[in-house]
Amino acid sequence: MKRLLTTTALLAMISATPALAQTELRLVSGQEKQNGAVLKQVFEAFNAGQEDVSVNLELDNQSDLDTTQKVLADIVAGSAPDAVRVTGAVLRAYVDSGRAQPLDECLASAPELAAQLDKGLVDNFRVDGKLYAMPWYVTLPALFVNADAFEAAGLDPQNPPRNWSELEAAAARLSDGSGNRFGVLMYMPNTYVYESQLLSSGGEMVDGEGRSGVASKASVELMAFMRGLVEKQQMPALAPSTFWGEASRMFQSGEVAMLLSSSSAYNNVSSNIAFDLAVAPMPARDGEEALTAASGNGFVMLATDPERQAATCKALLSLVAPESVAATVKATASSPINVTAAQTPELLGDFYAKNPALMALNGQENRPWYTLPGRANNEFQSNFGDIQHQILTGAVEPQEGMSRLADIMNELNEAQ
Repeated sequence: MKRLLTTTALLAMISATPALAQTELRLVSGQEKQNGAVLKQVFEAFNAGQEDVSVNLELDNQSDLDTTQKVLADIVAGSAPDAVRVTGAVLRAYVDSGRAQPLDECLASAPELAAQLDKGLVDNFRVDGKLYAMPWYVTLPALFVNADAFEAAGLDPQNPPRNWSELEAAAARLSDGSGNRFGVLMYMPNTYVYESQLLSSGGEMVDGEGRSGVASKASVELMAFMRGLVEKQQMPALAPSTFWGEASRMFQSGEVAMLLSSSSAYNNVSSNIAFDLAVAPMPARDGEEALTAASGNGFVMLATDPERQAATCKALLSLVAPESVAATVKATASSPINVTAAQTPELLGDFYAKNPALMALNGQENRPWYTLPGRANNEFQSNFGDIQHQILTGAVEPQEGMSRLADIMNELNEAQ
């Protein structure tokens, strides 16, 4: 009887013991319309696959610069999320704020998974040798082509432009000359496409002494080439404030036949279209090999409490699992972070066999997208978009505009 009582009492104690609390994490990401759906898919699968951690993903359609400004303000106010999605353009802002947490130990805690990753792509997320963002995906420039428009103009969509001369010639045949239909749209209100073309032209964002290279001969000629496309009504000049929505809309509607953008735009631009889509690497300056800027999308850990850091680490590691990488690549046309995913037929192997053009995107030589330190990059990118638009619309000459931008860039770098 005594033994029965003891067992009964023990069972009562166990049933009365509360279950271990689930750690709820707050993760923040902008650009919801671009790739928010697949990001939700990744973390929904993570939440369903374990019970210790729950990710609450906050999505909005702000730009990365706007999201960064808000989160940096939240850090100061003491209400920072546990992690935030970043691109290479804003990563340094979090590192220089002192709040970004290195993730080397986090990645090392999953050695089998770490061994599956492409080291070269992972290194895009390092600052001063430390891993400051868990990779989600890396995007390189992509030329999206309206194959139906190409065929109607007597062009071969399977043989898209490879250099500026071929790009301009195709744009001339694809434009109606009245400003209602354009051959190409090949810029963004940030330096991503610009820097890729600048590097491919032999230029640099900064010289060996850290001085701005945006007023160089190669840079001015690049801006003059884009200005020429606008003058001939082969390319629209969209205002920075409306660019992101208008660029996709114009391509999807057939108003623009070629869109040079990030491969991460694949999911967005390929939706709601009534034509066949072709994808190709970035055309470079005549006689030059393409050297592109790589935009790394990943998550910076901002949590400082050890228990929350451990939970955040667990959640962020799910981003580079083979299944997550496969889902992300299929949605974004990005370069696969996880080599195992790329080599497994049921994950990405068969996908690449059916989409060989996407493999060609991955083969583009690249460098990490240049960023200014601290919060200076936000201001620089904003000035770049404004000055580029002034050049495209003819408000200023390319040399004048880029010289002014170089002065702004040097002042911002010196202030940091």
